[in-house]
Formats: sequence, C-alpha cells, structure tokens
Amino acid sequence: MKKLAILIAFIFILTVTSACGKTSDQLNTSQALQSNEEKHQEQKNKGDDSLNIPPDNEETTTTSHNSQQEVTPNNVETLPDHAALDIPTSDSLIRSPEGKNLSQVEWQPGAPDVTLPIRFGTTEAELVLGLDHPNGTKAVMIFPSTPVGWQLDLSGDTGVFDEYGELQEGYKIQAALHDFDQDGINELIVTAGDSIIDLSIWVYSFTTVGDLQKINPIKQELSITGQRYIELDDDEIIAPYGSQGLFEYYKYVDKVFMQPVY
Repeated sequence: MKKLAILIAFIFILTVTSACGKTSDQLNTSQALQSNEEKHQEQKNKGDDSLNIPPDNEETTTTSHNSQQEVTPNNVETLPDHAALDIPTSDSLIRSPEGKNLSQVEWQPGAPDVTLPIRFGTTEAELVLGLDHPNGTKAVMIFPSTPVGWQLDLSGDTGVFDEYGELQEGYKIQAALHDFDQDGINELIVTAGDSIIDLSIWVYSFTTVGDLQKINPIKQELSITGQRYIELDDDEIIAPYGSQGLFEYYKYVDKVFMQPVY
C-alpha cells in the first residue's frame, strides 16, 4: 500500500512538471511571436513614414524650379536693338548731343546694297540703300509681308544728288531709327552729305494702313539741309549751319516738326 502511494505521488509530480514545461514553452513561444509581430509592425510604420517624408533635396529642387520660372522671360514682342555703325565720329552724319555716332547703316557709291531691318510697332520692314537701275539712288522701304516696295521721297532743296539722281562724288548716305514722340514706334531718319559743308536730312513716319500693296504707309515729315552732321536729342533735331557755330532746332510736336523760338 505504501508503495502504491509512492508510485501515485511520483506520477503526479511528473504530470505537474510536464505541464509546467509546456506552459513555459507556450509562454516563450507567445512572447517570441508577439515580439516578431511588434518588430514587423515597427518596420511597416517606418516604411509608411518614409513614403510621407520628402527627401532632403525636395525643398531645394522646388526652390530651384520656382527660381527658374521667375527668371524665364515672357514671350513678349520687343523692338529690335539696332547697334550704331562702327565708324569714326567724324564720319557720322547722325550724332547724339554728346557727340557719339548714331547712324545704323551707311551706303557709299560703288558699294553693294545695304539693309536696315526695321519694326514699326508690329509691322516688319527693311530699308534698302544702294545704286538704282539703270541710274539714281535706291532708298526703298520693303515689307516682307507683301511683294511691294515703296521708294522713299528724297525730294527737297538738296544738292547731294547729281543730274541723274546719284550721290555726288565723295558723298554718302546714312540712316537711323529714333522715336521722337516716345509712342513706341520709331521714325526713320535718312541723311546724305560729305561730312564737311553739305548735308540733307529727311525724316519719315509710319502709319498703319489696310493694304500695304496699295497705300504707302511711309510719309515724309521733314526735309531740311545743314552742314557736317545733325544731332538727335529726345524730340528735337539740331542742325548746324554757317561758319559761326549756329544751329537750327526742329521739335516734333503732335506728329509735326516745328521750329521753336529760344
């Protein structure tokens, strides 16, 4: 009987020990699984956060892009920039009050034709200077949008041309653009002379017309004479004459050149 009781007690101890071992193993397994799940969730959260957080260079890239947009010029039509001729001031027939050359194109007899690109507002044009055929002097305004060219009116009290309409020997013809009334549309100045004692000046304006092939949009506004050169000063033309350092002034007022009294 005593042996049976000992055997039962031994079996009970084995059973309890086995049960405790399994519980400990389950507990460890559960903790391990929970730890793995937490790590997995943490990695997932980190991955999600990495999708929402912008890269370090995103702000820099955006700033650079915005800066590029700010400095990109708009597609605005502007007047062409005509540089002055690279000639000595003493050879210039059109000058600034400071004595700088303002002539933008020059033609002399025996040279090939020369062209001055022009834009009157939104209308493109070209002034062509050269020897006419069979004789005479060519001063033609061409509009690329039409096949027609208009000869400039070079009439007036002038002695720069010979009996055939050609420039006198030693003479030259120069031209420049100048906006006398600051309305955004240039006027055209054409001069011809010998840079010494004889000079003729013509000024032309442009008017928008319905048909460039039928109506000449170029009008002569002024035809005067002088000596050596003229000066362009805002809305004025200053033309020297005589041998005493005298000047004549022509002021552009309401589309008309007038001689003010000083």
